[in-house]
Amino acid sequence: MAMTLLRRSALAVVLILGVFLTPGTAGAADVEQGRKTVQSAVNEGISTFVGKTHPLPERTRLLDDLLRRYVDPSMLSASILGRYWGKISESEQKAFSQLFVHYLVTSYVGILGRAEPGTLVKVTGGVDQGSTVKVQSSALLPSQPGDPIPVEWIVATTAEGKPVIMDLSAQGVSLIRAMKDDFASVLRGSGGKIEPLMDALKRKIESNEKENATLHG
Repeated sequence: MAMTLLRRSALAVVLILGVFLTPGTAGAADVEQGRKTVQSAVNEGISTFVGKTHPLPERTRLLDDLLRRYVDPSMLSASILGRYWGKISESEQKAFSQLFVHYLVTSYVGILGRAEPGTLVKVTGGVDQGSTVKVQSSALLPSQPGDPIPVEWIVATTAEGKPVIMDLSAQGVSLIRAMKDDFASVLRGSGGKIEPLMDALKRKIESNEKENATLHG
Protein backbone atom coordinates (compact mmCIF):
# COMPACT_ATOMS: atom_id res chain seq x y z
CA MET A 1 0.00 0.00 0.00
CA ALA A 2 1.46 3.32 -1.01
CA MET A 3 1.67 5.72 1.93
CA THR A 4 4.29 8.13 0.58
CA LEU A 5 2.04 11.19 0.24
CA LEU A 6 0.65 10.68 3.73
CA ARG A 7 4.09 10.39 5.31
CA ARG A 8 5.48 13.39 3.44
CA SER A 9 2.65 15.60 4.55
CA ALA A 10 2.34 14.30 8.09
CA LEU A 11 5.70 15.16 9.66
CA ALA A 12 5.06 18.69 10.86
CA VAL A 13 1.45 18.02 11.82
CA VAL A 14 2.09 14.78 13.70
CA LEU A 15 4.46 16.63 15.97
CA ILE A 16 1.36 18.46 17.10
CA LEU A 17 -1.20 15.70 17.34
CA GLY A 18 -1.39 13.30 14.43
CA VAL A 19 -5.11 12.65 14.52
CA PHE A 20 -7.66 13.15 11.82
CA LEU A 21 -11.26 12.40 11.06
CA THR A 22 -13.84 13.21 8.39
CA PRO A 23 -17.49 13.84 9.15
CA GLY A 24 -19.90 11.04 9.89
CA THR A 25 -23.14 11.86 11.68
CA ALA A 26 -22.51 15.24 13.26
CA GLY A 27 -24.41 17.97 14.99
CA ALA A 28 -24.20 21.70 14.46
CA ALA A 29 -20.76 23.25 14.37
CA ASP A 30 -19.60 25.92 16.80
CA VAL A 31 -16.64 28.10 15.85
CA GLU A 32 -15.44 28.85 19.37
CA GLN A 33 -15.81 25.21 20.39
CA GLY A 34 -13.82 24.19 17.33
CA ARG A 35 -11.03 26.63 18.12
CA LYS A 36 -10.90 25.48 21.74
CA THR A 37 -10.80 21.82 20.71
CA VAL A 38 -7.88 22.38 18.36
CA GLN A 39 -6.00 24.50 20.90
CA SER A 40 -6.53 21.86 23.60
CA ALA A 41 -5.32 19.08 21.31
CA VAL A 42 -2.30 21.11 20.23
CA ASN A 43 -1.35 22.08 23.77
CA GLU A 44 -1.68 18.54 25.04
CA GLY A 45 0.23 17.07 22.14
CA ILE A 46 3.11 19.50 22.54
CA SER A 47 3.30 19.19 26.32
CA THR A 48 3.20 15.40 26.13
CA PHE A 49 5.70 14.77 23.35
CA VAL A 50 7.80 17.77 22.31
CA GLY A 51 11.17 17.83 24.03
CA LYS A 52 10.38 14.67 26.00
CA THR A 53 12.34 11.42 25.97
CA HIS A 54 9.69 8.85 26.79
CA PRO A 55 10.72 5.23 26.13
CA LEU A 56 8.97 3.78 23.10
CA PRO A 57 6.37 1.72 25.07
CA GLU A 58 5.37 4.76 27.13
CA ARG A 59 5.27 7.01 24.06
CA THR A 60 3.07 4.43 22.35
CA ARG A 61 0.67 4.33 25.29
CA LEU A 62 0.48 8.11 25.48
CA LEU A 63 -0.25 8.49 21.77
CA ASP A 64 -2.93 5.80 21.86
CA ASP A 65 -4.60 7.56 24.79
CA LEU A 66 -4.43 10.96 23.05
CA LEU A 67 -5.92 9.59 19.85
CA ARG A 68 -8.83 7.91 21.58
CA ARG A 69 -9.74 11.09 23.45
CA TYR A 70 -9.84 13.31 20.36
CA VAL A 71 -11.37 10.97 17.77
CA ASP A 72 -14.15 8.41 17.66
CA PRO A 73 -12.65 5.20 16.18
CA SER A 74 -15.92 4.17 14.49
CA MET A 75 -16.49 7.60 12.93
CA LEU A 76 -12.86 7.70 11.91
CA SER A 77 -13.08 4.32 10.23
CA ALA A 78 -16.42 5.06 8.57
CA SER A 79 -15.06 8.25 7.08
CA ILE A 80 -11.89 6.57 5.84
CA LEU A 81 -13.74 3.67 4.19
CA GLY A 82 -16.52 5.86 2.79
CA ARG A 83 -19.14 3.91 0.85
CA TYR A 84 -17.47 0.61 1.74
CA TRP A 85 -18.22 1.05 5.46
CA GLY A 86 -21.90 0.19 5.07
CA LYS A 87 -21.06 -2.93 3.09
CA ILE A 88 -19.21 -4.72 5.90
CA SER A 89 -20.71 -6.38 8.96
CA GLU A 90 -20.89 -4.82 12.42
CA SER A 91 -18.21 -7.19 13.71
CA GLU A 92 -15.96 -6.29 10.77
CA GLN A 93 -16.53 -2.59 11.47
CA LYS A 94 -15.49 -3.04 15.09
CA ALA A 95 -12.41 -5.09 14.19
CA PHE A 96 -11.33 -2.61 11.53
CA SER A 97 -11.78 0.38 13.86
CA GLN A 98 -9.50 -1.11 16.49
CA LEU A 99 -6.92 -2.20 13.93
CA PHE A 100 -6.91 1.21 12.30
CA VAL A 101 -6.20 3.03 15.56
CA HIS A 102 -3.32 0.59 16.16
CA TYR A 103 -2.02 1.36 12.68
CA LEU A 104 -2.10 5.10 13.33
CA VAL A 105 -0.21 4.73 16.60
CA THR A 106 2.56 2.59 15.10
CA SER A 107 2.82 4.88 12.07
CA TYR A 108 3.41 8.08 14.04
CA VAL A 109 4.92 7.17 17.38
CA GLY A 110 8.39 7.17 15.84
CA ILE A 111 7.93 10.64 14.32
CA LEU A 112 6.85 11.96 17.71
CA GLY A 113 10.18 10.82 19.09
CA ARG A 114 11.86 13.33 16.75
CA ALA A 115 9.67 16.29 17.69
CA GLU A 116 11.69 19.50 17.84
CA PRO A 117 11.90 21.23 21.23
CA GLY A 118 10.44 24.70 20.91
CA THR A 119 7.75 23.73 18.40
CA LEU A 120 4.80 26.12 18.66
CA VAL A 121 1.36 26.21 17.12
CA LYS A 122 -0.76 29.34 16.97
CA VAL A 123 -4.50 29.02 16.35
CA THR A 124 -5.42 32.07 14.27
CA GLY A 125 -9.12 31.79 13.48
CA GLY A 126 -12.16 29.72 12.66
CA VAL A 127 -14.81 29.68 9.93
CA ASP A 128 -18.33 28.25 10.24
CA GLN A 129 -18.91 25.80 7.38
CA GLY A 130 -22.36 24.66 8.45
CA SER A 131 -21.94 21.18 9.91
CA THR A 132 -18.22 21.72 10.46
CA VAL A 133 -15.76 24.41 11.50
CA LYS A 134 -12.50 25.10 9.70
CA VAL A 135 -9.81 26.20 12.16
CA GLN A 136 -6.70 27.93 10.87
CA SER A 137 -3.34 27.69 12.60
CA SER A 138 0.39 28.08 11.98
CA ALA A 139 3.06 25.63 13.10
CA LEU A 140 6.42 27.17 13.95
CA LEU A 141 9.41 24.83 13.96
CA PRO A 142 12.75 25.92 15.45
CA SER A 143 14.54 24.57 12.37
CA GLN A 144 12.41 26.87 10.17
CA PRO A 145 11.96 29.99 12.33
CA GLY A 146 11.00 32.27 9.47
CA ASP A 147 8.80 29.83 7.60
CA PRO A 148 5.56 29.03 9.50
CA ILE A 149 3.62 26.03 8.20
CA PRO A 150 -0.09 26.68 7.59
CA VAL A 151 -2.24 23.94 9.12
CA GLU A 152 -6.03 23.80 8.76
CA TRP A 153 -8.22 21.63 10.96
CA ILE A 154 -11.81 20.51 10.43
CA VAL A 155 -13.89 20.06 13.57
CA ALA A 156 -17.44 18.73 13.94
CA THR A 157 -19.70 17.73 16.80
CA THR A 158 -20.83 14.11 17.12
CA ALA A 159 -24.44 13.13 17.74
CA GLU A 160 -23.47 12.81 21.41
CA GLY A 161 -22.24 16.40 21.49
CA LYS A 162 -18.50 15.66 21.52
CA PRO A 163 -16.27 17.88 19.35
CA VAL A 164 -13.90 15.85 17.20
CA ILE A 165 -11.00 16.76 14.95
CA MET A 166 -12.03 15.37 11.60
CA ASP A 167 -9.30 16.27 9.14
CA LEU A 168 -6.22 18.42 8.87
CA SER A 169 -4.23 19.80 6.00
CA ALA A 170 -0.58 20.83 6.10
CA GLN A 171 0.39 23.29 3.38
CA GLY A 172 -2.83 22.47 1.55
CA VAL A 173 -2.39 18.67 1.58
CA SER A 174 -5.20 16.74 3.30
CA LEU A 175 -3.98 13.71 5.19
CA ILE A 176 -7.42 12.12 5.14
CA ARG A 177 -7.69 12.37 1.37
CA ALA A 178 -4.38 10.58 0.90
CA MET A 179 -5.41 7.77 3.24
CA LYS A 180 -8.85 7.39 1.67
CA ASP A 181 -7.29 7.10 -1.78
CA ASP A 182 -4.83 4.43 -0.60
CA PHE A 183 -7.48 2.39 1.18
CA ALA A 184 -10.02 2.72 -1.64
CA SER A 185 -7.46 1.37 -4.08
CA VAL A 186 -7.03 -1.78 -2.00
CA LEU A 187 -10.80 -2.19 -1.57
CA ARG A 188 -11.46 -1.79 -5.28
CA GLY A 189 -8.86 -4.43 -6.01
CA SER A 190 -10.53 -6.85 -3.60
CA GLY A 191 -14.07 -6.26 -4.83
CA GLY A 192 -14.97 -4.37 -1.65
CA LYS A 193 -13.87 -7.12 0.74
CA ILE A 194 -12.33 -5.79 3.94
CA GLU A 195 -10.00 -8.73 4.68
CA PRO A 196 -7.23 -7.79 2.19
CA LEU A 197 -7.14 -4.24 3.57
CA MET A 198 -6.97 -5.52 7.14
CA ASP A 199 -4.22 -7.96 6.16
CA ALA A 200 -2.30 -5.09 4.55
CA LEU A 201 -2.70 -2.99 7.71
CA LYS A 202 -1.49 -5.88 9.88
CA ARG A 203 1.62 -6.24 7.72
CA LYS A 204 2.22 -2.49 7.91
CA ILE A 205 1.78 -2.53 11.69
CA GLU A 206 4.29 -5.35 12.00
CA SER A 207 6.75 -3.47 9.79
CA ASN A 208 6.22 -0.25 11.76
CA GLU A 209 6.77 -1.99 15.08
CA LYS A 210 10.05 -3.52 13.88
CA GLU A 211 11.25 -0.19 12.52
CA ASN A 212 10.22 1.67 15.67
CA ALA A 213 11.98 -0.87 17.92
CA THR A 214 15.16 -0.58 15.84
CA LEU A 215 15.24 3.21 15.52
CA HIS A 216 13.40 4.46 18.59
CA GLY A 217 13.43 1.68 21.18
